[in-house]
Amino acid sequence: MSASTVTAADMPRQSLFREAISLERRLFRAERLVLLITVILLAAVAYALFNGAAWRDRQGSLLASAQLEEATRLDEQRDKLTKMNAGSFTPTSSFQNPRNPLWVGLRHAATYAALPATPLAITAIGQSDLNPPYVLVSADSRETFALNEEIENPGNLLAGRFDLAFFVVFLLPLVIVTLSYNLLSAEREQGTLAMAASNPVRLALLLWAKLSYRAAVVLVPLVVFVLAGLLLLGAPIFEADGPVRIGGWLLLVTAYVGFWFAVTAAVTVLGRGSAHNALMLVSIWIVLVLVLPTVGSVAVNLSFPVPSRAEMINSLREVKTDSARTADAGAAKYALEHETDRNGGAVSDKDFEAARKRVLSVQLAAEQIASTMAVYDRQIARQRSTIAWLRFLSPAVLMQDALNTIAGTGDERYADFSVQVDAFHQQWQQYFNARVLANEPLTLRDYDAFPRFVYRPGSVSTVIGPLASALIGLLLPMLLLFAYAIRRIERYPITDRA
Repeated sequence: MSASTVTAADMPRQSLFREAISLERRLFRAERLVLLITVILLAAVAYALFNGAAWRDRQGSLLASAQLEEATRLDEQRDKLTKMNAGSFTPTSSFQNPRNPLWVGLRHAATYAALPATPLAITAIGQSDLNPPYVLVSADSRETFALNEEIENPGNLLAGRFDLAFFVVFLLPLVIVTLSYNLLSAEREQGTLAMAASNPVRLALLLWAKLSYRAAVVLVPLVVFVLAGLLLLGAPIFEADGPVRIGGWLLLVTAYVGFWFAVTAAVTVLGRGSAHNALMLVSIWIVLVLVLPTVGSVAVNLSFPVPSRAEMINSLREVKTDSARTADAGAAKYALEHETDRNGGAVSDKDFEAARKRVLSVQLAAEQIASTMAVYDRQIARQRSTIAWLRFLSPAVLMQDALNTIAGTGDERYADFSVQVDAFHQQWQQYFNARVLANEPLTLRDYDAFPRFVYRPGSVSTVIGPLASALIGLLLPMLLLFAYAIRRIERYPITDRA
């Protein structure tokens, strides 16, 4: 009996909520707002994903060209070595000698270490316009590839690219603001809110119904268009960790949309007019999306300035020059002590001494170069650590960083790639330098045994961890704003103030 009584008491509230939703739907249909929002979202998502796919394809094309160049270069060296073994080819210099481990390791067999794209790479260009998808690793010192950055138009880097992350982070909040700045104020200004309040309808229920319908109008087509676009463009969202990434993307976007609707709710319950609400919401957007990220970036750069690239390169050149002088004496001493070790070697005595000098020079400079570059790496690490905390001050920065992580174009993944490349570089140097110092000629079997770089992706926790922190950073203020709106709505003025 009591259960049926509770159900009967609850029915009017549920019915009123459905009626409020139905009323919103009729109003939107009359003004064709649903169609307008749908067209805007479709156009934006299509253009953003097209740009992302074009960028992914461009990066893939560059990598394919690089790998073809490497394969062609190696085939030429193998062909020379085969002819040399058959006596039909005689190199005219040490550089052209396919048996010479120095120049093979430095130039002829230098290999590309590539960072593969993730299933959601087309959703956020992120840091991929600053970091090339591959680096050319040789037996030379680390700075020869570590300071090699892809050449890009500075104007493009300054303006950024219109990708899906840009639309979601920067423009979607404006769509929400345009859609919701007059949630209750418009009805109050038209005099219909007083009529609604004369019925047993709580303003909190009415506000929640309006927010829910508008959130559905934004989220449903956005999610449908994004999923359809990813599938049409061939994004492997169901392969590897694709489901985790796409699930994380959906959660993030839902939380971000919820946050901005919470902001509109908190501004609405202040009881001001529609024009005031619009001005306040746009001002909040400017502060959260534009001002705070800019101020934070300037503050971080001033607190942890990165050494000048030009000064670093000049310093590295001085280190290499000093090491070359030291290596002269070392090579001469070795030549005197190991005169009999060079018979039948890969190169002539003169070339062997030059090769050994080159290797010794690189080895002597390695520690000082690492120390110099460590200053740069340390400052970058400090900047990233500071930004990791400051990003919670701006939902836009938090969202952008999380979307980059999900797309695999964030700083963390490129930093991990750099660590793996450094480890592979040491392996490559050891392979060739050992043969240079022993004056050991390369064979066809050695060519087949050259080290090869294989990127090892991190575990799924590398995506889940940043995703969880971003969700907390969005959901916590969203819940606080909604709680404030629910509490304040009871004091909302039903009629316009004089």
